[in-house]
Amino acid sequence: MGRTYRTMQGRQIDMGKLQAQNELMPAVGNIKVNARGDELGPGGKIVRTREQIMAEYYEQNPNAVPDPSKTQKDRPTDVKPNPVPTQTMKIEDTKIEDVVVKEPEMTEEPLAKVEERIAEKTVEAVQRARKRRGIKDATGEK
Repeated sequence: MGRTYRTMQGRQIDMGKLQAQNELMPAVGNIKVNARGDELGPGGKIVRTREQIMAEYYEQNPNAVPDPSKTQKDRPTDVKPNPVPTQTMKIEDTKIEDVVVKEPEMTEEPLAKVEERIAEKTVEAVQRARKRRGIKDATGEK
């Protein structure tokens, strides 16, 4: 699961899930690649995968050191890569419910209780800050 962000409207969006769903979509910009890094040809067809592009780069640049976490020898040999899709997904194909996570409903609390909870959290934060800085009391003496 990827990092979850909260929008201005209070919705939560899982960016990792969104990226994984749209990795075959053409990227925005003047470079003909999809979000995964595959080179695209006419009609959005994949011409070269990112693995082929990286292999060609390391053949041409023998002094470059490949990322050890992405080397082929570390991968299990019995796992086969997914076949290259023949058609890329459209934004219309992605359901909003798959990307946007609904926020739980807020309960009605009395204002005094909310203010009390906020005051407690503020006091705790100040105490943590003082402890980090080595300040013993409110006068600022160490």
